[in-house]
Formats: sequence, C-alpha cells, structure tokens
Amino acid sequence: MIPQVKEGALPTVRIDARIPAHIKENLVVAAALQGMTQTDFLVSAVNEAAKRVIAEHTVIHFCLEDQKALAKALLDEDGSPNPGSQRLRQALEDHSRYAESL
Repeated sequence: MIPQVKEGALPTVRIDARIPAHIKENLVVAAALQGMTQTDFLVSAVNEAAKRVIAEHTVIHFCLEDQKALAKALLDEDGSPNPGSQRLRQALEDHSRYAESL
C-alpha cells in the first residue's frame, strides 16, 4: 500500500537512530526550550548541520579550483611567470606612474 501524502506536503522518509541517553535528554530539553517537538528539533538541527558541512566543502572546493585557475593564468606551462598581455603590461605601467605621482 502506498502512503497518502497530503496535497502540498513534502514526501517524508523515516530514519531510525540509537543515541546515548544523555543526548536524548539534551534533545528533550532543547526542543522544549525552542517550543518544538523533538522530531522537529532533530530534523531542524540535522538539516542545519548538513547545510553547513556542504557549504564548507563547497567553499573549500571552489577556493582550490580558483587557486588553480589563478596559478594557471599567472604561470606559463613550464612554471615560469607569464609576462601577461600587452594590455596588462600597459595597465601596470600606468598604475606605477600614477602611484609615483602621489
């Protein structure tokens, strides 16, 4: 038999977990302090923790990818510094002249 889902409600799945008694006690107290059911508190806490882990991983991954892209742009294939385009060299010269005039 397929369970009926209320219109507009998201389908749910069940997760069973065994936890130490002291963690259960903390869950009961924290949920009560937040005015939430234990299930709602647990789902909220787990979801926030999961989002944080995913975000941290994503930031680290993008940072590493960005570093690789920057290094590739700044270095030639043999690892020596890339002199850059004519426009870049001109911009550096213009900036140097401007900085010296201050």
